[in-house]
Amino acid sequence: MSATAQESAINQLTIRGILVKEPRLTRSPAGIAHLSLMIEHRSIQQEAGLTRQCYARIQAVVSGDGADFWSTKLILGSEIEASGFIQRHENANGIARLVLHAQNIKQV
Repeated sequence: MSATAQESAINQLTIRGILVKEPRLTRSPAGIAHLSLMIEHRSIQQEAGLTRQCYARIQAVVSGDGADFWSTKLILGSEIEASGFIQRHENANGIARLVLHAQNIKQV
């Protein structure tokens, strides 16, 4: 994929849900703040003319100044809408998962 194609590729996710784990603020060795969130989403959606119950849980991370700001505002049980891009993260055992890098958050 060329550099231009990579720059124009769409990677955007918006999800609304409840925080089901206590938000956790950490700092990188470079001093950058990172706020880890676990968002649980439940809804009813229409697909192929049928009603479907949807359930998802996704880890989200807010980095930089936003992490410090939201760490004082969000608590377990908060309903939020988060949007940003998704990125593959690997844990120490090499198990991969998708993580939402939230660039915009609003409390609902």
